[in-house]
Amino acid sequence: MNEKLIENMVELCKNPAFQKGFLDFFIKMQQEGIESARKSWGGYPEKETLSGNATEIFEQMISFYSHLGVVPKTKYDEVVKENEKLKEENKFLKNTVREMNLQIWTEGSSKMQEVWKETVDKQMEVAAEISKSLIGLFKQAGTK
Repeated sequence: MNEKLIENMVELCKNPAFQKGFLDFFIKMQQEGIESARKSWGGYPEKETLSGNATEIFEQMISFYSHLGVVPKTKYDEVVKENEKLKEENKFLKNTVREMNLQIWTEGSSKMQEVWKETVDKQMEVAAEISKSLIGLFKQAGTK
């Protein structure tokens, strides 16, 4: 193949819109192909004359496509719905944890402020008493 063509195909495959569209197309094509083949094979009058193990080969082909990730649309829709539900639950849980952390932080900082205020008040009381004691000592020393 031409190198430029290969580069263009690689760029196309990197495009998210193409990836999603191609995957949707591929899944739909495979599902419809499997269902059409099943209906066609089931209605084919001479299927037994072609090969004794044709039914087994056909079932192996279905298994092969299933392993590729081809699932029925209903199952895919269920998984998408469950994924959305889990995303919402995850969002709710993250918000709850954030709110709890905020509440703990708020309560903790309030308690810290109270402890700090009490400590400063006690230091002020001690400093005032030391000042009174020193003033009393200076007065006694001055009267002698």
